[in-house]
Parts: sequence; C-alpha cells; structure tokens
Amino acid sequence: MPEIDPVSRLIAIEEIKQLKARYFRCMDTKDFVGLRKVFADDAVFDAACAFSIDPAEDAANWIHSGGDHIAAFVESSVAPLRTVHHGHCHEIELLGENEARGVIAMEDQIWDADGARVLHGMGHYHETYRREADGWKIVTSRISRLHVIVGVE
Repeated sequence: MPEIDPVSRLIAIEEIKQLKARYFRCMDTKDFVGLRKVFADDAVFDAACAFSIDPAEDAANWIHSGGDHIAAFVESSVAPLRTVHHGHCHEIELLGENEARGVIAMEDQIWDADGARVLHGMGHYHETYRREADGWKIVTSRISRLHVIVGVE
C-alpha cells in the first residue's frame, strides 16, 4: 500500500467519524432517507447481537444485505420507538486511500411508545468502509455487546 500523507489520513478518519455520527443521528431522529445514504449499495449489516451478548438463535435472520434492505430493516425496527445511540472512542485504520476499517464503542437506550425502557446496551460496532464518489460509506457493520439490560432495570 502506498504511504498516505498524514493530513489526508486525518481527513479520511474525520470523514469516517462524521459518517458514523450521521448513522446514529439519522436513526434516532427517524431520518431514514439520510440513514440509507450512509450505507454502500452492497453493504452487509449483522445485528445478531442487537438484543443480547450472544447471537440470536436465528442469527441468520438478523444479517441484512444491501443498503436499501438495511435501511428498511432499521426503519421497521426503530420507527415506533424512541432511541438514543452514542458512539465514541473511534478506532479507525486506513487500509488504503479508499478503504478503512474501524471499531466504535457504543451505548444505546430504547423506549417503547409508552415511555418504558425496553433496552439499555453497551458494546461495539465492527465496520469496514469504502470511499465512493459521494463520500465514505459503511460496507460491513457488525454489533457486538458487552452488556445488555432488556426491560426496566
């Protein structure tokens, strides 16, 4: 891999951080058109650990392929709920001028329509990214959990 100059490296890392921030904001504000734009057309999203530390028994049903399908899955999952997602401690590694991977620590809380908290979780997103003509996109995303509280504490 050719050496990437330090300024270009820092700009790329910041653009990827902004991409992930948009993902969280669009999900929480229910901007599903904006959410679709963060994913590559050929993206794969693995949410098998969305509700637990261990993958769901039907883990294959929680893996979604294609940007349109991923955005529709997220919309159907969170549209009726109030969600708050925080991402922090971004570890981004550039693999080339147009490819990167990262691990982003996260915390999320989800409430139902009546205001009862249904989930409070902590963990990481493990992702790969690609720079396309209109900017960086998420290519693969997998949730891992360190701690999950389902229901009210």
